[in-house]
Amino acid sequence: MNNTISTIFGEVPIAKQYEWQWVEDNFKPLKKWFQCEGVTEIFVDRFDSISIERNGKIEKTDSTFGNEQTLQNLITQIALCLNQTLTDESPIMDARLPDCSRLCCTMPSVTPQGATITLRVAPKDLISLEQLVEFKALSADMANTLQRHIQQGSNLIVSGNTGSGKTTLLRALARFIPLNERIITCEDTQELYLDWLLYRVSLEAPNRKGSEVEMKNLIETALRMRPDRIWVGEIRKAAAADAFLQAINTGHSGCVTTIHANNTIDAVSRLQYLIASQGLISFELAEKQIMGSVNVLIHASRHADYGRRITEITEIKNGKFIPVFTFNPQTMEHEIN
Repeated sequence: MNNTISTIFGEVPIAKQYEWQWVEDNFKPLKKWFQCEGVTEIFVDRFDSISIERNGKIEKTDSTFGNEQTLQNLITQIALCLNQTLTDESPIMDARLPDCSRLCCTMPSVTPQGATITLRVAPKDLISLEQLVEFKALSADMANTLQRHIQQGSNLIVSGNTGSGKTTLLRALARFIPLNERIITCEDTQELYLDWLLYRVSLEAPNRKGSEVEMKNLIETALRMRPDRIWVGEIRKAAAADAFLQAINTGHSGCVTTIHANNTIDAVSRLQYLIASQGLISFELAEKQIMGSVNVLIHASRHADYGRRITEITEIKNGKFIPVFTFNPQTMEHEIN
């Protein structure tokens, strides 16, 4: 018996079909953009200020909710449908819609200009590595190098700013994971969608009221699940950084994570700082362990002048950084070092 029903947000429980129908009926200012090809983000900065990101560029729209209360009612109803609570004491919601679109909502107690919605639309079709080459996000030589590293089980760190394409790159690279391997993914909010892999388990640590599960717990759990590879969506906290380092220092290969940093070398410094801040090992020892366990550093960038690009690939050999590829913004070309 089918216990779900289809909506624009994906399959939802029949028991909540009327609640979700209310959401869909009141989602009209955003529906057009939610279903529009090329739109990856929707930003509601105020009830009457709605923008989208389409094909890498932000555009203002003429859509509006009409008034503040209508927007707040929509957010509150979405929270109810997702079994979450929004109050003055808990005014931020980080959630995932049934179709895996990522949602961050705030209420006026933290955004005085009014309630807000930031919606990262789940991709309808996953972008392949070949398509990223066509889009000039990276060169064919870079793609071949990364494919080889994935197939041989190198440990990777992907750095970059928000919206730079880190997750998109990981999805594309995941196509080269051998199908006989078991992969465990650990994410705050599921975004990787590696459904084609035969032996895959997705772990999620949602930022929800009453939940004490954090990324550190997911990584430690993954280690007990006999993984061939552990892919961590993003490292933000010291405990998660330390847990990831322990994973790659205990014989696990093919592990991957992302981190916010300015370049590949800065990514190591950032991870080093997080690990050392735990107080368990020194700053210098943290660097030594990272340099001895990580094989490849990749930096992704989102820039107003050139859009999304993989701007650096650096290998680590014998404890030294070896730049392999860089993006030259003057020539708009990727160069071999």
